[in-house]
Amino acid sequence: MLYAKRRARSFAAATAGSALAAFAGAALAALVGYEAVSIALARAATPALFARYEAETDHGAKLPPGFSRERIETLVKVQDPSFWTHGGVDWSAPLATTVAQSVVKKLYFADFKPGFGKIRQTLIAQFAVGAQTSKNAQLAAFIDVNGFDFAARKWFGKPLAELDDEEFLALVATGNDPKDYAPGTPANAERVRRIEKYLAGVCERRGLADVWLESCEE
Repeated sequence: MLYAKRRARSFAAATAGSALAAFAGAALAALVGYEAVSIALARAATPALFARYEAETDHGAKLPPGFSRERIETLVKVQDPSFWTHGGVDWSAPLATTVAQSVVKKLYFADFKPGFGKIRQTLIAQFAVGAQTSKNAQLAAFIDVNGFDFAARKWFGKPLAELDDEEFLALVATGNDPKDYAPGTPANAERVRRIEKYLAGVCERRGLADVWLESCEE
């Protein structure tokens, strides 16, 4: 009797474990299938979403309108240092948000939420935006969807292309947090100081995800 009970308990435990594994496998398969569909839909939509930006940059042959090579390199070095070499996602810095990921968040989501949204954002950046669009078109989209020209007019009363170097750095320093890092605030001035040190090679990032340049604080 005791032996039979032990075998019954062992069978129940094994059955429960198998059921849990089967459920987890099914859930994973469903998630993979769902994300595969999301990527397919994103790839289908990408040419139309980027048509304007590809036209502005002559399909990647030109820089975004109103930007010099120097200013583009400043923007890239601060925002996404490996931009020119990765395929949309910087896998060496998973906590960082690349140019492509930033664009995906604004163009492909009506209401972005972390969690599964971050997974989808990453996959679309890699397999749709990174795979189907030129680098200069990605930059043009990034500048547009993040409202750089609107911010230039708001804070300095002039178009983005007319900002001087100091004003341009102040705009870059606001990042995605104009409330706390707006031009004219002490926080903005401090970040501009860090960016200038970083661009001059005086300090380096503490990893590629160090977007606020904590290592340049001293």
